[in-house]
Amino acid sequence: MPRKPDPTRKPELLGQILEHLRGRSLATVSFRTLAEALGVSTYVFVYHFGNRAELIAEIVRAVVARNDGLLAVTVAELDRKAFEKHLAKVWQDVSTERGRDLHRLELEAALLETVAGDAGGAARATVGRWVDHVASWVAANGVAPAEAEVAARVFVDALFGLQYDAIVSGDESRASEAYGQAVETLVASSPQR
Repeated sequence: MPRKPDPTRKPELLGQILEHLRGRSLATVSFRTLAEALGVSTYVFVYHFGNRAELIAEIVRAVVARNDGLLAVTVAELDRKAFEKHLAKVWQDVSTERGRDLHRLELEAALLETVAGDAGGAARATVGRWVDHVASWVAANGVAPAEAEVAARVFVDALFGLQYDAIVSGDESRASEAYGQAVETLVASSPQR
């Protein structure tokens, strides 16, 4: 009789894979390279993920899911100070070494999804999720929805661009200073409730 699958094993493997990939590219992922790096059999990956495409999809979903807690905040209910505090937490989370590594993987995944024509890809959808999140606060503060979406997109593009800047330049302090300016500009552009 076959043994029952351990429901904790797949998430545990995924966590180990993400840590392994922090200094690598998604292009390097194969069952063989992961098995060697993690000290397990390739059959473990076949059993839990089926094939390489599904493994990559699971990795991308896990990378994107790091934002779920931040995006779960109902920002439309926050006053200016609480919203600024929320945005400070966002930067604190994304600007850690781990946050930068995962952002780099997310960016790589989004580009791969774009090249593959995967319009509904998890990584490509991340920007839209952030725009909706920020736009809900801007609109709740008296800005027309269309204008709120534009203001949110400008801010989110700054957020993603500054993460990229910190990764590429290695200058975290200048990126942090620019992010603070982006937050001030966004909040100042919304009428007070």
